[in-house]
Amino acid sequence: MPATLSPAQLRAALPDLHTTLHLAGLEGPAEVWRDPWGIPHIRAASEGDLFFSQGFATAQDRLWQMDFDRHQALGRWAEWAGEAGLARDRLLRASGMGQAARADLQVSSPEAQRMVEAYARGVNSFIETTQALPIEYTLLEENPEPWEAWHCLAVYKIRNTLLGSFEPKLFRTWLLKRFGPQRLAALVKGYPQGHLLTVPPGAEYLGPALDAEEILRPLAAGWLDAVDLGSNAWALGREHTRSGLPLVGGDSHRGLDVPNVYYQVHLACPHFEVSGHSVPGVPGALHFCHNQYVAWGMTHGMADTQDLFVERFREGGREYLFRGEWRPAQVHRETIAVHGGQAVEMQITRTHHGPVIAGDPGAGAAIALADPGLQEATSWLDAVRDAMCARSVAELDQALSRWTDRVNNYAVADVQGNFGYLHAGKIPIRPQANGWCAVPGWTGEHEWEGYIPHAELPRALNPQAGYAVTCNQRVAGTDYPYYVGLLFAPQHRARQVQRHLLELQGRGGVTLDDMMPIHAECGSLPARAFTRALLEVKPLDGESARAQELLRQWDGRMDRDLPQPLIYTQVRERVLRRVSAALFGELAGAPGSEAHLRQLELQLVLALEKGEEGLLPPGQEWPAMLAEALREALARLRQTSGPEPSQWRWGKAHHTQPRHPFSALFPEAAQYLDPPQVEAHGDGDTPLAGGYGHLAPFAVATASVNRYLFDPADWDQCRWIVPLGASGHPASPHWADQAQKWADVEYIPQLWDWARIEAEAETRQRLEPR
Repeated sequence: MPATLSPAQLRAALPDLHTTLHLAGLEGPAEVWRDPWGIPHIRAASEGDLFFSQGFATAQDRLWQMDFDRHQALGRWAEWAGEAGLARDRLLRASGMGQAARADLQVSSPEAQRMVEAYARGVNSFIETTQALPIEYTLLEENPEPWEAWHCLAVYKIRNTLLGSFEPKLFRTWLLKRFGPQRLAALVKGYPQGHLLTVPPGAEYLGPALDAEEILRPLAAGWLDAVDLGSNAWALGREHTRSGLPLVGGDSHRGLDVPNVYYQVHLACPHFEVSGHSVPGVPGALHFCHNQYVAWGMTHGMADTQDLFVERFREGGREYLFRGEWRPAQVHRETIAVHGGQAVEMQITRTHHGPVIAGDPGAGAAIALADPGLQEATSWLDAVRDAMCARSVAELDQALSRWTDRVNNYAVADVQGNFGYLHAGKIPIRPQANGWCAVPGWTGEHEWEGYIPHAELPRALNPQAGYAVTCNQRVAGTDYPYYVGLLFAPQHRARQVQRHLLELQGRGGVTLDDMMPIHAECGSLPARAFTRALLEVKPLDGESARAQELLRQWDGRMDRDLPQPLIYTQVRERVLRRVSAALFGELAGAPGSEAHLRQLELQLVLALEKGEEGLLPPGQEWPAMLAEALREALARLRQTSGPEPSQWRWGKAHHTQPRHPFSALFPEAAQYLDPPQVEAHGDGDTPLAGGYGHLAPFAVATASVNRYLFDPADWDQCRWIVPLGASGHPASPHWADQAQKWADVEYIPQLWDWARIEAEAETRQRLEPR
């Protein structure tokens, strides 16, 4: 590493965005206009030149981020991170993500293959011609390797495959092994009765609570002992809007990465034009987009698509048992290079279920991961291209029929007035027992029987309710014939969004301005339930009584400038920690436990509202627990926030904490690499999302990585915002120039009209064939 890293070095790493460049690989001229926020608007005379230019422009802004994702996807993070990256590399090498990316490219259409090939040529053109590489390469004292077309698919997979269900399922396997079926069935109750469904809009879940003890009992047999083991989107119908066309809005909730996970872009060629959010390293604009005809927002579908199979092995892990016969396993060895250390060899083992990700086949038993995106080649790349060319909601639906990984919810609208909700992705058909934990792989009783047909996935097009809301809540009721998933987000955010939409329906004449308060909604339904209960307990001291007076004045808004959210969250965390320690024991902080802590949070709120105490530790009652938790919370807050409660502020504890992946590796450079913090409203239960990890409260861990509002009646009225900025260069003025507006729930224009783009552009770059 260089002895020092100076501001001059950071500035020298910035690419020149003003020059005309003559580039090999282009067939005709292209233009890259960057608006006042540094967002590229790219125009070319052919589809191939457009994707070449997108690859070039994205590399100008985000090359190191693309390379970071490539290293992770291919299990090569330890080459940069040293031994700290080994565990992740082992998982990703075992998963075969790179192999899956190659296979997906091979089965894609010639048009889709040409799309990624052109993009890769553009990336490589930048690498070969630039005089300024990103500052991260200075720290590494390395140069980027050439970009290959299949790398585009690999970096998309690394951003989405690990959002699956295997870690919570592995955690439930540990719970089953540790505590048995009765305890696990009692802990996981599923989606509550009376909570909002996605389909049909406005319907509530009427099914019973899960009672899975009979399902789990066979899975708790002794064979387990052998193994060592969010987002909002909505659409409002045309009859309620001023323009007479529907509106779409939403935001995606993910971890706050540095640089931002998504890259705002506008692409135009004679065949199509699209504006939306891309994944750096992947051509096109995949989600949260609109073209000339249709708009689509996206949220995580919460579908359970990853299964865990316990396999029995012999012959040192080279054969595995299936239906009474021993089959040959696919076995090979790979070497992981480790920066500053010895290279590590590992054995990769696959069965027909998928790659082994836990356990040791050589010891006789291990767990294989079955995943639609890793198990067989699929042509999901064609869905990306076809969606950008869609001319209606119906054509978008057809394009998404080829989508695989992960399963998504889509709020949609088009210029013909159609709107609603779509569900897309590959969901395997199999027994519900597969959803709970690892299942026996050798019996053949838990095999997949194909996938739910796309036409039979839940949907609501032009629903009678006049709106559609998808906030990761349960999608369909018990009358839906297929098993989709076990864990869903509670209805809290969906109910708040629904309330706003119903109010707007009653008002009529709705515009995009009227939709903005939905993004800004920071009222918490659980906070109101907890506050009502806290106000009923007898205070244990004067400080508690004064805190109750503050809470009595509060309406449950998780406002960054108020003290009450801080009191509420501290009390809630103390209750959660006591209960989870009693229920989960030493597994409370294990991988996959975070999802179940969130579910336990919901169960505690429901129990508190009903006065039920079955989840509390033996001998505990709600009044005593809440009173003691309040006293402890206030003592802690006096230590961290000062002696006067009225001066406490939620935002001082609840702020973003953006950390560049290299800050830990190069701490001397962290002051230059880490963007500034901003105070944030909300929490994990509010539409204005600001979730924090229960294992490390209260800094914002997950939040809106984008916000968007789309108006098919006038695309130039659309608006968007991201938590940082368009550039991936720390010295760029667009490194984090959207951050404060994002924190203040403001927007920037999503420019569409080319005359306006050219008039307001900050830079213009012309790319010419060489």
